Amino acid sequence: MWFFFRFLIARYIQKIEPSKPLLDWVITRYRVLPWDIDANLHMNNVKYLKYLERGRVEHMIHTPWLREMFNRGFKALIANTEISYVKELKPFQYFKVETRISAWDDKYVYMEQLFTYKRTVFTAAVIRMAMVSTKTGKRVAPSQVLREAFPDLQSPPVPDSARALNQLVQAQRGETQAIADAHAAQDDINTNKIQEAKP
Repeated sequence: MWFFFRFLIARYIQKIEPSKPLLDWVITRYRVLPWDIDANLHMNNVKYLKYLERGRVEHMIHTPWLREMFNRGFKALIANTEISYVKELKPFQYFKVETRISAWDDKYVYMEQLFTYKRTVFTAAVIRMAMVSTKTGKRVAPSQVLREAFPDLQSPPVPDSARALNQLVQAQRGETQAIADAHAAQDDINTNKIQEAKP
């Protein structure tokens, strides 16, 4: 809902036009507010996701990303987020969210996001997004869509962090599927025992 209203404000009230190339960093400035704080008196881990989303929305608005994807009938959906909490953000502390598209391939668009203040990195995130047609609901290849939208632009090399994320997700899926299968099998055994025990 927040994204919807931000889009309307940017497009029709503020009338913001893209001011940065697609691959540029977009920087937004914030301050840690009282409702961002948890019992440890620093920014709650969940709140980082909120600011990450805001950073991505501002990136979409201030680069041609949102306009091109909206006009062409595509949207980007978050597939994975990998966050490294490096240093805590204290109450009322100023910070910046720095966001950029780092690369893309046939499956995903990769984004890099940083929480910084001056030269201090507080948090770093690697995002991968799947692209979906708003008409069919089916996934499309980012390499094809972006080639059509930005014919003079090529993807930079996929960063090592994004490659590592791909490997992590692949390993995680195999492990978690094995766990889910084992738990489901145990549930079946327990259900059968209960049914056999009934008179």
